[in-house]
Amino acid sequence: MTLKTTLLPAGISLVLVWTIGCRPASQATSSNTQSADQSDIVIVANQVPSEANRQAMLQAKDDLFQSLSGRLKEVMSGQGPTAAISVCKNEATQIAKEVSEKHGLQIGRTGVRLRNLNNQPPEWAKELTDNKVDEPTFVSLSNGNAAALLPIKLQSQCLMCHGPRDEIAPIIQEQLTKLYPDDRATGFREGELRGWFWVEMPTS
Repeated sequence: MTLKTTLLPAGISLVLVWTIGCRPASQATSSNTQSADQSDIVIVANQVPSEANRQAMLQAKDDLFQSLSGRLKEVMSGQGPTAAISVCKNEATQIAKEVSEKHGLQIGRTGVRLRNLNNQPPEWAKELTDNKVDEPTFVSLSNGNAAALLPIKLQSQCLMCHGPRDEIAPIIQEQLTKLYPDDRATGFREGELRGWFWVEMPTS
């Protein structure tokens, strides 16, 4: 299978750093935990991960998506949408940690506008997210790792919690306000860029 590789969009600055330590796969962490030296990790210009590494990162993304969506559907069908919001609040980080450990990498989610303020992108991805990159983007990092930023487009079933505020049911608005008092992740339309999965994995 040939995978189309998206290089960095025009206007994204690149810094080449030759010497920096590499975190081993055994130290894969949860989606929202960043190490102290993350600010030193940058994208290497004109270098992309191998096909095998790209496929591995896509597989991890699919695993996280299926695990999260499966759990949300389970709770939605049994307890309703307000309970599903609690899943995002209380279980999503643990699910991402389990997927990270299973695949020997780091994976998480971030948003165009954040609901959970802990879901900040890794340092290496911030310029890409600031520029709202809307295609799968694969890069190599200065710590020797491969990385990917994979867009999330809003699906119709997500509108009940992420759509225009005046179209969200009052009971859901109440739960969002209770669990996420600083919520900014509403006002989206179907098909709009909602956020990204980010993945970072060792290459050896």
